Amino acid sequence: MTTTRARKMVLAAFVALAGSVGAFGLTPREAVAAQKSVKGDVDQGKALYEKKCAVCHGDEGKGDGPAEFVLFPKPRDFTKGIFKLRSTTTLATDADLFKTITQGVPGTIMPSWGTVSEADRWNLVAYIRSLSVIEEQASPMVKIPKPPLQSGKLLTLGKHYYTEAGCVDCHGANGRGDGKKAAKLKDDWGYPIVPYDFTTAGRMKAGSTIQDIYRTLTAGIGGTPMPSFVDSVGEQERWGLGYYVLSLAGKPASKPVPQEVTTIHSRFAAGALPTDPSAALWRQAKPVTILTRTLWLRPKETGPIRVASFHNGREIGILLEWDDPTMNNEMLRPQDFRDAAAVQFPIQREEPSHVMGERQGPVNIWHWKADWEADLTRFRDVQDRYPDMDSDYYPFLRGTQPDLSLVGMVTTLHDPTYLTGWGAGNLFSTPWRLTPVENLIATGLGTLTAQSPEHQTIKGQGIWVDGKWRVVMIRALRTDNERDAQLTAGSTVPVAFAAWDGAQGDRDGGKAVTVWQQLTLDPTR
Repeated sequence: MTTTRARKMVLAAFVALAGSVGAFGLTPREAVAAQKSVKGDVDQGKALYEKKCAVCHGDEGKGDGPAEFVLFPKPRDFTKGIFKLRSTTTLATDADLFKTITQGVPGTIMPSWGTVSEADRWNLVAYIRSLSVIEEQASPMVKIPKPPLQSGKLLTLGKHYYTEAGCVDCHGANGRGDGKKAAKLKDDWGYPIVPYDFTTAGRMKAGSTIQDIYRTLTAGIGGTPMPSFVDSVGEQERWGLGYYVLSLAGKPASKPVPQEVTTIHSRFAAGALPTDPSAALWRQAKPVTILTRTLWLRPKETGPIRVASFHNGREIGILLEWDDPTMNNEMLRPQDFRDAAAVQFPIQREEPSHVMGERQGPVNIWHWKADWEADLTRFRDVQDRYPDMDSDYYPFLRGTQPDLSLVGMVTTLHDPTYLTGWGAGNLFSTPWRLTPVENLIATGLGTLTAQSPEHQTIKGQGIWVDGKWRVVMIRALRTDNERDAQLTAGSTVPVAFAAWDGAQGDRDGGKAVTVWQQLTLDPTR
């Protein structure tokens, strides 16, 4: 599209909006001035985009990156120029894009890139704008007046309009996102979309203050069924609606505020590092609280993960703790899924994609599995789930016929020739567990590969108590395996984490993840 044609499109859009400018308290001149011009560098933005954004949004910004197939909600297609979070009733401003890049989008995999320099964030805005067929935009920004004080009268008004304006049809009578239309909603690209659950405090996509909610009710959310109510619901009623939906969440629990990016100090501790998460050393640890983001939207988020670390100059131990109301520690049926956790290091010290690395940036992953933890006590197989099953074992067993009442022993007595996974050396099939942690390598999604048996040297232990998992993983700082991340006392390395909730069907790419953090190992004494 030529610049002239683009300007005509923008002018037409502006003329169509001119009649409503007064509703926001802006003159046409002020509305144009309010549109912050792109001040970033497109070429520099492109280089950063390829490093940080293309894995989800695709090389051309079409929302078709390598990670797209495991993500829900789907990544935004930038080429349409339609952005979800905006401060106008039509097109997002450059300031809106900058804010989204800076703060991320709660309830989605889109993280905060606030640690990227301000100049580079504007470079990203410039490049993302260049991907769209709409090169410029001019539309009135929502003017947010001073909010009235919350009152019973306003809450009653808001509750009335929650039904009157049709909010209940999507978000449900109690605000849980389960209205009668919820299952049929789709975005502008035809993907299913889940209405927000108002009972979850503090993670509305466009912000959770009363001013943020008023703006959302006025501007709508681009590319979704969430409309602007500027023409159908009055100002006072929008304030009432805002206060009412806030009231559905109740008061958020008083807990440490999770950080998107932080530094984890691996403290020096003389002596052996215990794998037992309840050992005195780990009880005195002071974990940092890190925000996780779920790749696949589900009814309940995993919540933050708490991380602490010690090293003794020879080995490093990492403690992970997270809330999980149910323990899932078996995968004996197709419908069973395990709880699990992972630690991820780049092998080359640079930061590749935090979503499983990339071809030129491999990552080393330590993956603790709750079912492997249970197998350390006694290997369990399908006989544990179906103890009364009737099978003829004798052709495939070594030695004499076993006592089939010894549930769990049958598998270990089989000839591995007839259990092909075990016979081929698959770590999932072997009945002899030495550790609950698998050592893996990946160069992007779909490339996860187990390291050879002689390099399965990561120790660990997990304990589930009172709705919380505490997991410790321990490995030598340095190994003789070039496919392992090598660590050194006194250095700082990137590290990322993940957790799986079996009760919610998490497996493979369905998980909660963090972006890269910094792990600083104290010098030895």
